[in-house]
Amino acid sequence: MEFHRRRFRSVWLVLGLLPFLLAGCGVEHAASVKQAALPKATSGVKTAEAKGASTSTGQGTSLLDRAGVVVGAEPVHMKMTITDSLGNIDSVTTMATDPLNRELVGTTHSTVSGLSGANAVTVVGHFIAIGSRYWDESNPPGGGWHEGTVHPGDPFPLSKLLPYLVNIHGVPGKFIRGHATIGVSATLDSQGVRLMEQQATTTLVSPAQQIIDSIAFSLWMDPDHRPRELQLTEHCVQEGHPYQVYETILYYDWGVGVHVVNPT
Repeated sequence: MEFHRRRFRSVWLVLGLLPFLLAGCGVEHAASVKQAALPKATSGVKTAEAKGASTSTGQGTSLLDRAGVVVGAEPVHMKMTITDSLGNIDSVTTMATDPLNRELVGTTHSTVSGLSGANAVTVVGHFIAIGSRYWDESNPPGGGWHEGTVHPGDPFPLSKLLPYLVNIHGVPGKFIRGHATIGVSATLDSQGVRLMEQQATTTLVSPAQQIIDSIAFSLWMDPDHRPRELQLTEHCVQEGHPYQVYETILYYDWGVGVHVVNPT
């Protein structure tokens, strides 16, 4: 039981961070990167696939930067699914966020079990954030809403994490909900993951405490650089057990406002 409690901590870390994966991307780093002309994803899937396959590291970095600016400037709705290679995690989260008004609302349905598949626990949770205030409730354990404080700052500072991104390259574009896209893939190494965890928890994370070894991801964005799909694979080791956690986020209803009410 303790194994899946600790393992689920890594899932909740990603659940909390990934909606903001690109939210902190700015142009500070991109301005310092020498890069070729950006590929244009405006002429359909064939062009997206051809350009994606030839995307250079500099181009991929700039595409991530541009997508991050969009994520930080528009409301968006998302659906996230999480599973793992052990078959012990099945989680679906729907959420909507408005970064300009600093509002977030979502619901999570998750079933998690231990390494042997026993002691499965199903949790239904709701969460709301308005500014620096945060509320959540879940069943189990129940007991109504609990209020906390959202730590200020960028939970995924891509400008700081870029030195820890390796294997940046283009991937074939595809249609996502009727939108032609161009894709970029990269891997965040163990040092970058540790820095990300420290940003999220404001505590020092030692290599011995770190569950996630690396995170590989692919992002597909439309011609306006709006993310449309994000796929991630966490490579994890816990108590000597290697496994992978898989996440997929679908982005939709860009620009549709979020109406959040204080639960108290």
